[in-house]
Amino acid sequence: MPKNTYWIADENGVKACVSGAAARDFWLRVHGYTETAEPAGLEFQWVRNTDHGGRGVMNHEAALLHAGLGWVPSDPPPVPGLPESEPAAVAPPAESTTAAGGTEE
Repeated sequence: MPKNTYWIADENGVKACVSGAAARDFWLRVHGYTETAEPAGLEFQWVRNTDHGGRGVMNHEAALLHAGLGWVPSDPPPVPGLPESEPAAVAPPAESTTAAGGTEE
């Protein structure tokens, strides 16, 4: 694995492989993933096919057996509404717009 590759896991323990600290931080902060170790045994992970681009989840042992068919570790599927090429920036919380001395209802 390249040096800037990180393994993350969702709340169900399904692992994914992301490249770069920015991508890792995006999944950790925005989607509640946690940083983890590489999958082993029967742990589930996201995979992508290099030939046709399909994605799926396989346990680690099955992913190893399917590597010769083009299946490789993958990042999680894209988030609808967000660009695929780069993670969205986390916006700070909006400040209250109530005028000074006014009351909120």
